[in-house]
Amino acid sequence: MKNIPDFIYVRVAKNCFRCGAEFQARDAERICPACRKPRAARKTASAELSFREKQIVGLIQHAMLNKEIAFELHLSEGTVKEYLNHIFRKLGVKNRTELAIWAFNRSKAA
Repeated sequence: MKNIPDFIYVRVAKNCFRCGAEFQARDAERICPACRKPRAARKTASAELSFREKQIVGLIQHAMLNKEIAFELHLSEGTVKEYLNHIFRKLGVKNRTELAIWAFNRSKAA
C-alpha cells in the first residue's frame, strides 16, 4: 500500500465568521481570505451617516451613556452598540472619545 500521511487537510465549505461569505477552508480556518486582509486594504464603507447614526453621534457629543441613548431613542442597548460599531467603521474612529472629537471638529467647521 501507499504511504498515507498521518494527517490530511480536508477542505470544506465554511461560512466566514466576519462577513458570512462561504469559502473553502482547512479545519482551523474561520475567516475568509478577503477578511484576513488588513483593514486599510479592504473597501471602506461610505462615510455618509444615516439619520439615526447622526442622532446617536449628537447624543454621544452630550456624553450620554448607551443606556441613556437607548432610552432617548426608544431602542435597546444592543441596537445602540451596533449603531456605534457601524459609525466607528464608517468614520475610521476607534472609540467614543474619537467620535466626539470628530463630531466637534465637524460642527465647528460647519
